[in-house]
Amino acid sequence: MIRLYLDVDGVLLRSNQEGEYRLIYNARKFLKYTRKNFDCFWLSTHSRYCAEDVKKYLAPFFKKAGIDITLIAHIKAVTWKTLKTEALDLSSPFIWVDDAPLLLEFEALRKKNLEKYILIVNKEQNLLKQLKRRVKLI
Repeated sequence: MIRLYLDVDGVLLRSNQEGEYRLIYNARKFLKYTRKNFDCFWLSTHSRYCAEDVKKYLAPFFKKAGIDITLIAHIKAVTWKTLKTEALDLSSPFIWVDDAPLLLEFEALRKKNLEKYILIVNKEQNLLKQLKRRVKLI
């Protein structure tokens, strides 16, 4: 199964016109799709040490959207210190979804010819559609 590494801010949460973070409009559908099709991991500053930290951070957003927080129970945390690429398992297929990877992180993947495994989110497009298109490239 393909591993899916998810950032939070800018990926699942996006700012609206007032600058407030909200869940992406199709969050429920997106998360159900990830649960069914991937081995999922948080790769975010909110999840550096445990998935419970992400759950606590996201809980108010889920509540406001009327979505049960257990929808993210399948997503595990990975540990990393400096660069998110430290947490990636490069020995198996993966997709890393992020809105703003560091240049050093992108270069680390490029040097290993793995840049096709990163999905840099286009905030103007549907995230689920972007992910489905990327899966076809893997």
